[in-house]
Amino acid sequence: MLTAVALVSLLGWAALLAAIIAHVVDALERRRLGRVVAEIAVKEAVHGVLGAIVAPTVARRRGQPWTVTIGLAPRNLAFAGRLTEIAQQVLMPQQQQLAAITTHRRHPGADDRPA
Repeated sequence: MLTAVALVSLLGWAALLAAIIAHVVDALERRRLGRVVAEIAVKEAVHGVLGAIVAPTVARRRGQPWTVTIGLAPRNLAFAGRLTEIAQQVLMPQQQQLAAITTHRRHPGADDRPA
């Protein structure tokens, strides 16, 4: 009888641990999918307005605002303000804060060579 009680107890703890792990994995997957959806929304909005000049990335840490990173070539720096506005328009209904980071994107080409 003691063996049956120990076996049932062990199986109960194993089932509880499996449920907890499944819940944690599900929460992490939902966070990742939320980031992917936000990134696709920003990318589609940018491409719809300005064309395919950049591919912004979107990230968010728990309790922090969305961070949109936009790598621009030197010839596209004039679009930085408009890109930030587009990102705000897309993400503001979901979040009241947005951090936009514009970085210099280096590509071997005529724009990056010294004159």
